Amino acid sequence: MVTELAPQPPTADERRRSRRRSYPRPIETALPPERRDALRAELLAETPRWYVPAVHMLVPSLCGVAMMAIALSLIRDLTPWQLLTVPIVYVLANANEWTVHRIALHRRHPLAPVLYDQHTPKHHMLYITDDMAIRDRREYRLVLIPAYGLFLIFVTAIAITAVIWWLGFRNVACLYAATAIGYAVSYEWLHLSYHLPHDHPVGRSRLIRGLRRHHAIHHDPRLMQRWNLNVTVPLWDVVMRTVAEYPPPAQCDRE
Repeated sequence: MVTELAPQPPTADERRRSRRRSYPRPIETALPPERRDALRAELLAETPRWYVPAVHMLVPSLCGVAMMAIALSLIRDLTPWQLLTVPIVYVLANANEWTVHRIALHRRHPLAPVLYDQHTPKHHMLYITDDMAIRDRREYRLVLIPAYGLFLIFVTAIAITAVIWWLGFRNVACLYAATAIGYAVSYEWLHLSYHLPHDHPVGRSRLIRGLRRHHAIHHDPRLMQRWNLNVTVPLWDVVMRTVAEYPPPAQCDRE
């Protein structure tokens, strides 16, 4: 007589593998130039008639700079310990940038699928490591955060600022607002600078060249889901050991 064994529950490794299979498969090869040219033409054709690249670049950023100036003007009797707010908020913002990039921009998250849809199938298919430059200013909308998204970041920062102020930490609240909003603005400017033509005056800076190279490596389809996830300063990439070289080392292909 044969005794049938009861089915065993899946192990933790089996559950993790099952979850991984539920994610969209990464795009592991770059589109050839002719297909990227066709994609560029298709995406540019979708540009609304009312879209003005300079307005998209300048208006949200200038509003952010104005809010930073107002926040700093409200500081009174600043003490040294309050200045610690700036590096603390900057590091937290850098960690948040890394996390959102990994979780929502390269994996279709159920709470914000539009982030993935705009980023991986469009931005990353059009711009690859060895061809990062925009050809047309209308492509700003493929690089910059949508204006409503940046204003939403500003509104969130102002709401947190209001809570900190209400708790009685006026200067900390002002420094938080200036740093958080300044970080968002710097993200926009830096990201755009990486996608400008290489002979553009902004790209001649040694600092920009180094940061652009870090971001360009991230645009290798083999690396984009895990490596070089910081867009501004790769601080959290260093902390999380997600800095990749180029050409990618063998361990990058295995991860």
